[in-house]
Amino acid sequence: MRVAVLSDIHANLEALRAVLSDLGKGADTILNLGDLVGYNASPNECVDLVRDVGMHSIAGNHDQAACNPRLAAGFNIYAHRAVLWTREVLYGENTRFLASLSENSRFDFGLACHGTPESTTSYLGLHFQARALLKKMKNGSLGRGNVCLFGHTHKRKVWRMDVRGKVAPEEIPENGTIELLPEEFYLINPGSVGQPRSGDPRSSYLIFDTRENTVSFRLVEYDLAPTIGKIIAAGLPEFFAQRLVDGV
Repeated sequence: MRVAVLSDIHANLEALRAVLSDLGKGADTILNLGDLVGYNASPNECVDLVRDVGMHSIAGNHDQAACNPRLAAGFNIYAHRAVLWTREVLYGENTRFLASLSENSRFDFGLACHGTPESTTSYLGLHFQARALLKKMKNGSLGRGNVCLFGHTHKRKVWRMDVRGKVAPEEIPENGTIELLPEEFYLINPGSVGQPRSGDPRSSYLIFDTRENTVSFRLVEYDLAPTIGKIIAAGLPEFFAQRLVDGV
């Protein structure tokens, strides 16, 4: 099965459309790892499109906060402002859709989550964090499978635990494709569709071929101008527009 894995769309309709166009019919299913809303100015349009396409979606922390603003108490001032704006403009049916999403999903290959399996707000970015989670996967406490797909950091990343138990980041090659070994364990982040933070403004996603045991990262260009125009017109912080340009 070929699974298209998207994350952190963040109400960026133009980026989402570009990724879906790039994907075409190249996947059997699409998995959204959360944060469908927040930051950008097309929350209803993105939720509508995700629902129309029939993506398998899980909850991100911004999705949850848009349904319950008390969960945004720890957000920075810009993100908090965006959450309150999003809550005001979301249609009731789209709020209910976001509220219905679970925090994790289990598959034959392993697990999908937003931040970590324990929390949508936790970041998985440091070696000790990756090692702790991979050890849980190896001892079976998180169920079967050798892959955990995660988002939240907005950065493409692969952590690998080899047969000796050594944990290290795996470099993403120029062609974007990594072969996964069945006896090893992996944490894989597709990057962000709507607000990448790797210094590259292009949208990022990946294709996970569960039959061939490969992940193929893809970068997609899109026209930033309409997205930026919507941010300004909505009265959202101009900082959101600038970080799209910078890819940070």
